[in-house]
Amino acid sequence: MPGLWSASGDGRAPDLWAVPDEVAQPASGPSDMAGAGVTETGLTENGLPENGLAEALETGTGATRLGESSVDASNEPDASAEPAGAEPDSGPEPEAPLASVTEIRSAVAVATAAVAGLRSVLWQAPGGALAEILGELGELALLTDAAEVALVGETLTRGEHSSGPAPLAINDWVSVHSRRYPTPVTAAKTVKLAQHIIKRELPERLTESVLTAAAPVPAAAAAAAEMLRLEPDLQPGFVPAGWDAYTDLAETGDVSQVRKLRPALIAKYGQPDDKDKDERAARAHRCLTRGATDGGSLVDYRLRLDPEAAAVLERALGPLSTPIPRPDGQPDDRSYGARRADALIELITRAVKVADTSVVGRTSTHTTVIVTLDDLASGAGTGQSTGACDAGRFLSIPTVRAMSCGGHVTPVVVDHDGNPILVGRTKRLVTPAQCHALAARDNGCTFPGCTRPADWSDAHHLIHWVDGGATDLDNAALLCRLHHTIVHSRRLAGCVGAGPPGTPDEHRLRVIWDLTPGSYDRAVAARTTGPPAA
Repeated sequence: MPGLWSASGDGRAPDLWAVPDEVAQPASGPSDMAGAGVTETGLTENGLPENGLAEALETGTGATRLGESSVDASNEPDASAEPAGAEPDSGPEPEAPLASVTEIRSAVAVATAAVAGLRSVLWQAPGGALAEILGELGELALLTDAAEVALVGETLTRGEHSSGPAPLAINDWVSVHSRRYPTPVTAAKTVKLAQHIIKRELPERLTESVLTAAAPVPAAAAAAAEMLRLEPDLQPGFVPAGWDAYTDLAETGDVSQVRKLRPALIAKYGQPDDKDKDERAARAHRCLTRGATDGGSLVDYRLRLDPEAAAVLERALGPLSTPIPRPDGQPDDRSYGARRADALIELITRAVKVADTSVVGRTSTHTTVIVTLDDLASGAGTGQSTGACDAGRFLSIPTVRAMSCGGHVTPVVVDHDGNPILVGRTKRLVTPAQCHALAARDNGCTFPGCTRPADWSDAHHLIHWVDGGATDLDNAALLCRLHHTIVHSRRLAGCVGAGPPGTPDEHRLRVIWDLTPGSYDRAVAARTTGPPAA
């Protein structure tokens, strides 16, 4: 397709597509250097520069310049010697561009061998050179991506992938011939861009940015897909401005910014009523998938919301996902994503409480968990949920203890043969009156430094009921969900006692925590062991 792939755009087909097929194949004929194991490209038969990789990297020998031959020219006349009476040299001659596919492939082979051996000589790089090398490698990778788009485009133009005895789809063809793309799906961005270009679906500026590597392929592919999807919704006069905006972002290489542009363009240049149509379409595609697991402990959900619902969720998550300092004063070590996940569960827990009885410290979620008595008492092993939509899921014993502490979770305690020997009773839960009393006494989460209110907290047995702890106010405390999890996972002990002597609170009961990991086990060992209390 004349002019489409040419850098100059003057209608001349570039050399890669101008030469006959037989010329474009690797050189395989006899050579004057064949006896020495050196090919016409200046490489040894194993693909390394003839003078050795290290020497090539250090001195430049063996790495041919574009258009140069690697054949020894020691017997040739010295081109740099000035003939008698000649004018002084005014400067170096400009390097001639590569003239054929053969020269380009020779240069690529040398560059490939050099990059393959780079790690063995990186120690020689002087200060500051590593950053320069990184930039050079990055530029080489971008140019390689651009060249691949051009090559796939030429393949599509010729129909080479679909000809011959075994025709292939273009993605399959790319995957078969390049180990960079192990599956057809991995070649999608490169193939799609090439298809857009040969169909002339992209404006000249974006096409040129792709083929000259000014726009990285991932960002350019995203820009093309977004704008082609958006184009019917824009007022015709603003379509060029939309393409320019996407091209500018594609050249930054930031795919995330490319994907954020669409709403702004619709708002500014969209057809009348298109914004409302877009939001109605978005609402029709809202979705929350059922949890999926790969057999590990994590469960994946996918949530897709329309703008209005997303705004509601973000407003609710914001205050709940702020960092909470650790007990030792160190910053919150939860990631941003983990804090948001905790905030979402906090929202659901609070909503469940309100839907149940509006009683502080109580939830209406109900799960039955099968667990052995030894595991429940020792804190080791796992329990398994049953009788719900998540039946069969394994839960750690600390999680089972935390769930059975304040929620409607019924542990079915079994022996080693799986026979039930004890079924937990909901009497072990704090009563509504006790919940209100805890809210009045604790006024919120009792963990040191936490300021979350009572409505955001659950009732916690200071000595777990399976360890003989009673369900009364002297053995209960309010904890927010985060600190409830921390107390169980770190096995922390707490007790109810009076405030420090000589202070206004010396006669006021409060919960005192021992934040030493494992302090709960020591507290239980110091007690007289008895059967689980009601």
